[in-house]
Amino acid sequence: MEKQSDCSMIAILLAVVVAAFILFLSLVMGPLHPPSYPVLLIFPVVLVAAFIFLHQASK
Repeated sequence: MEKQSDCSMIAILLAVVVAAFILFLSLVMGPLHPPSYPVLLIFPVVLVAAFIFLHQASK
């Protein structure tokens, strides 16, 4: 039981650290501008590549 409790405490700690980073880094950043079109194309390409990889790996 101790191993599961340790993992859950680590997961909670990591969630708090990520939330703190999001909060404090957003205060430090300057004004934002919309991303360019090549940057916007990265997301669907990565998602399609991950889908194809997972589809092939499940066979």
